[in-house]
Amino acid sequence: MRAKLAQVLSHKLNRDIAWTFGSFAVLAASGILMNLLIAAFRDAESLGVFNIAYAVYLIGSQFAVMGVHYSVLRYSAYHAEDAATRGTMLGSAILLSVLMGLTAGAVLFMAQPVFQMIFGSEAIATSIRYAALGLLLFPLNKVLISTINGLRHMRAFAVLQSLRYLTVLAAVAVVCLSDVPFHLAPLSFFVAEVITSVASLAYLARAGALSHLGLQKYWLKHHLSFGSKAAIGGIFLDMNTRLDVLILGSMLSAREVGIYSFAAMLVDGVQHILAIIRVNFNPVLVAAVRDHDWPQATMLLRQSKKFVTLGVAVLSACILFGFWVIVSYMVPEKGFAEATASLLVLLGGFTLIAGFAPFDNLLMATGHPFPQTIQTTSITLVNILCCLTLVPTLGILGAALGTALGYVAGLVVLLILSYRLLGWNMLTNQPPTVRAAV
Repeated sequence: MRAKLAQVLSHKLNRDIAWTFGSFAVLAASGILMNLLIAAFRDAESLGVFNIAYAVYLIGSQFAVMGVHYSVLRYSAYHAEDAATRGTMLGSAILLSVLMGLTAGAVLFMAQPVFQMIFGSEAIATSIRYAALGLLLFPLNKVLISTINGLRHMRAFAVLQSLRYLTVLAAVAVVCLSDVPFHLAPLSFFVAEVITSVASLAYLARAGALSHLGLQKYWLKHHLSFGSKAAIGGIFLDMNTRLDVLILGSMLSAREVGIYSFAAMLVDGVQHILAIIRVNFNPVLVAAVRDHDWPQATMLLRQSKKFVTLGVAVLSACILFGFWVIVSYMVPEKGFAEATASLLVLLGGFTLIAGFAPFDNLLMATGHPFPQTIQTTSITLVNILCCLTLVPTLGILGAALGTALGYVAGLVVLLILSYRLLGWNMLTNQPPTVRAAV
């Protein structure tokens, strides 16, 4: 067994995935602990308030960075061996990210009256205002961490991601276990971003990735051009993970949002495990398409269909069991068992698409940011339509159905666009060269 493990870990991609799975374990554990702390020491309403603020923060963060990190990810991988070009590319992106972070943070901070009108709650609006402070540094951190991802320094990527999650958990725990008003809990995002930015800059400086920093008009324009094409896709991608919470928040009570988000939080673990595989696949896909190395690309898809689907199915079963233990024996009086059907629907939907989900950024990674936006937009539109139709009659179950159907629709669009733009039939895993020969 030890020899087999050593053989598996001798391959860089496998080692990278192992490190990022470790990061996922930290994320999953911190997310579960954070929600349990809020549920145990506060109540379902407080959990709903926090998750609505978190949803707005995630979506606002995508507006803040405006897709520049996608450009940095692609060109860090593309110019991995050209330090001078990579330096001016990164320096230009850092300047843009700082300016955009300051702008986005200020706008969201001043929008408190708007959110109070939308959600009808001063507590929610105040929580969002404190969350806005995290946006000041979020774009910078996305650029720095995307550089680390593009260079395939996945150990550092995993450690920095874990540091962010643990910092948020620690800050929320302090609020939960003290007499501090709970609407201050979203300040945890700002604390986490400060620590992450310091650590990321220190790592890149030590790795020599900051030694050739510079500014270039070409990269300023190119980042904005590439990023603007991909930004809507990124916005919709994060909207898709929190859209159900926001729609519930505008239509139902904070308590019902808290009950639903307690179950949805567990499904976040599935989404993040797929995202972890995706961030490892992205640099490999960039190189594979650039070099027309289709055997590498098809091998990744073949393994994903087989192992990722099985892994998500097993993980879903474990999540269901853990949820039953929590709602039956740990917090039985909080009413979270009402979300059981929603959890079943969400887990079923993600298991269905699991094998293809690590390829969600395929179009962006291969130089097609606008088609990537079309794909993520399709998920959002189906999600919104289904949620608005089903939530009034089915409540939180309607939100779960809308989310699951949205992701299935997104998969269908990905299969169509990957075939039309790349010639890759992902359903049968037939690459362009094979199809052309036939």
